Amino acid sequence: MLCRNHVDVAEGVRRCAQCGSPFCPDCLVEISGRPYCGTCKTEQLLDVRSGVDRSQLQHATILRRFGAVFLDSLLIVIPMYMIIGVLFVTTKDGQQPNELINLISLPFALISIVYEGMMLKYKDGQTLGKMAMKVRVVRPDGSPITSGQGWGRVVMRTILGCLWIVDYIPAFFTPERTTLHDMVAGTRVIDVS
Repeated sequence: MLCRNHVDVAEGVRRCAQCGSPFCPDCLVEISGRPYCGTCKTEQLLDVRSGVDRSQLQHATILRRFGAVFLDSLLIVIPMYMIIGVLFVTTKDGQQPNELINLISLPFALISIVYEGMMLKYKDGQTLGKMAMKVRVVRPDGSPITSGQGWGRVVMRTILGCLWIVDYIPAFFTPERTTLHDMVAGTRVIDVS
């Protein structure tokens, strides 16, 4: 990771707590123990002066989280059912397209994993469903997630997919509304509105 302002500096580079861009120690200032770049520090200092505490994350509600998952699943399920519908229409009477349906389901499951992993990695912790519901996946301190956290979260959510109710039970009882896949990946889901 290289500093955004000094492209020849790679040592000691950290991400700004607000914008998430990488900066070297010369470009960052610490406010309340969190690093801020030159642009973000002004806004943070104004917040400190006015008494606004932005270090407290606004965790997304369970309904917003379910809404985001529902919208993302629609992006995968609708094309899959369209292909399955075409298979039913085009098969001859008496033939069962079950084997073809099973073959189609596996690639769509893989597409779902790749879609979410890539979106979390390249779209600042958001998928299209999360963008629509105005939520984002972040680290516990509010900084952007790493690539490993994004992929780990997706894989764990997929593994726990057959037990989805068990995966989401902790969200009803933890103050940060964390699910099991959030706990394993070290992530939180926050409001961005």
